[in-house]
Amino acid sequence: MSNVDRQTEFLQHKDSVIQRVLQEEDLYKIVGASRTATAQELRRCYLERSQIVHPDKLPFHPDSTSAFQRLGFAFDILKSSSSRRTYDRASKPTSCSLPDKTSFLGGDHTFRTAVAAVLHEFMTGDFLLVREWFGTLQKQYPNLITEELGVTLEKSFLRLRELVLTTRSYALIIYIELGRINRVQKKLLALGYFDVLGRTKLIIHLVRVTLAVPVRVDRALRQREEKAWRAECAGLQARGIVPVEEVRSAGIMNERVYRVLELIVGDAGKDEGADEAWGRKMDAKTAYWL
Repeated sequence: MSNVDRQTEFLQHKDSVIQRVLQEEDLYKIVGASRTATAQELRRCYLERSQIVHPDKLPFHPDSTSAFQRLGFAFDILKSSSSRRTYDRASKPTSCSLPDKTSFLGGDHTFRTAVAAVLHEFMTGDFLLVREWFGTLQKQYPNLITEELGVTLEKSFLRLRELVLTTRSYALIIYIELGRINRVQKKLLALGYFDVLGRTKLIIHLVRVTLAVPVRVDRALRQREEKAWRAECAGLQARGIVPVEEVRSAGIMNERVYRVLELIVGDAGKDEGADEAWGRKMDAKTAYWL
């Protein structure tokens, strides 16, 4: 077999694995392991798949970053004995009525619900820091940071959870954003208790990165809507029809709240690597509604 044939065969295999990772909802199937796999077997399956789908592993594949991130999320859940037990309980058929989609315990064990559960846990735990910081800001800048802004912010996070549960593409996108928050949290936990200055700086950065999540999702929704509108206009003009501008509200926040949060977030709202992964994912999957 020639080198070209071997490369073609490996690319076909890589594409097959990537598509399975992106299309599966069961976390065990994403990792490529059985539900009875030991911790060592889970790790081996994860490493085998990660070596295939890794973005730096040639040949290039446009969906490798998305697949690698999805694979990493599934393994993060299953490698922890406690979260794996919770996931296993939720995976079993249940005779209860309607499942509570904000928790693994509700019986819905899809990848999207796993992300929604992580988002829900963050909002009921670490999100307290954001609320406290907002309260301080409201006292300092009452004309800029209003009570309405705080309420809208919490509603926007609830809207993010809805997006996760209703649209396949947004589960991975919001997981990428939660990953940015998690990296700051780890740095914060690694600091000594008496490093007051360092902890203060990281807490402020954590808040800004958290606020960046709805800002970045809102921006992506607006850009997607604008792209679709330009394509529609081009099609109408090709038929000799003058397009009429419509009032569109694709974002999850109103314009004023979006601008205030964007000002607070600053550079924390920029992430070229994540934006690149977002772009590929949006182009490939955004139109896929379940």
